[in-house]
Amino acid sequence: MRRFIEIMWLAIAAVSVVEIIIAYKQQGASSRNLQMFGVVLVVALFMYFLRKRQRKNIDSNNSGK
Repeated sequence: MRRFIEIMWLAIAAVSVVEIIIAYKQQGASSRNLQMFGVVLVVALFMYFLRKRQRKNIDSNNSGK
């Protein structure tokens, strides 16, 4: 289940990248959509790496017991 959540955060990041590209092509760099999806992209990548690190720590603690 933890791995699935990591993959979902990557999917959210991928969708954000696509939306950023579309917004940039349609409205330029000052687009509100570009800014919003930029924030979503940063949060999604942060959450992915945070969850990945947490999962690895949990797995290593469980294997040591």
